[in-house]
Amino acid sequence: MSARIAISRLFIYPVKSLRGMAVDAVELTAGRPTGDREYLVMNKFGEFMDQRDYPQMARVEAIIGGAGLRLRCEGVGNLDVPALRVDLAERDIVHVFLFRRSAPVTSTSVEADEWISDALGVSCRLMAFVPTASALNVPPYETQSSLHDATPFHLTSEESLSDLNARAGTSLPMNRFRPNLVVSGASAYAEDSWKTIAIGDTVLQWVKACTRCVATTTDQVTGERTSPEPLTTLSKYRRHGSTVVFGHYFRPERWGRRLGVGDELRIVAS
Repeated sequence: MSARIAISRLFIYPVKSLRGMAVDAVELTAGRPTGDREYLVMNKFGEFMDQRDYPQMARVEAIIGGAGLRLRCEGVGNLDVPALRVDLAERDIVHVFLFRRSAPVTSTSVEADEWISDALGVSCRLMAFVPTASALNVPPYETQSSLHDATPFHLTSEESLSDLNARAGTSLPMNRFRPNLVVSGASAYAEDSWKTIAIGDTVLQWVKACTRCVATTTDQVTGERTSPEPLTTLSKYRRHGSTVVFGHYFRPERWGRRLGVGDELRIVAS
């Protein structure tokens, strides 16, 4: 009898590269987790900011709900950002380049810009994704993305993290890898062979392994980088060309209404 594989943890990241939030369930909208990567921080040059260059972004907690977005940061306090208005004119929308495609975003408020600049210690703006506008130069596997690096579904496994920590002699938490879906019940790195998986009515197709960068060395509470792990250990046994990999990107082929912790994962093709 095969082991039962199931979702063990779910995360959403309301603001790209700010601290995420663990949830028991997520609704799916347009093939992506509702509330995930619906905002980003943009620098004065019109470029998105992330933890590769700004590890202090991990210090800011982002929580999203029906009333909009709430940001929290020690020493700065809280900020409530109302939900995005729907009556946007074309002049209100700009496109920000995200590795391959350019995503449509709009400003939130002067107050939000000042708050996030104070929290991060650099002049920047808080921008919101505009789901009613078209992105530019979109690869086929990114058609359901909002402000993700690639696809809306980034999967890791509890067993793979346990194996990594055992090899490294560490106890790094899963949040270092910022996944959406964490699963348990399979052997370490079993997910390397999964091509199509199903969770309830949702069917996900494998796109590519997730290459890991310096952001994984960032403590997701303090924003500090005190060790080169997990990259040092990953480079010894999870090398893919000049990069290292951990976790995988999946795109939605079909989706239901929600995903929840405890939902069973079925391997459709490997």
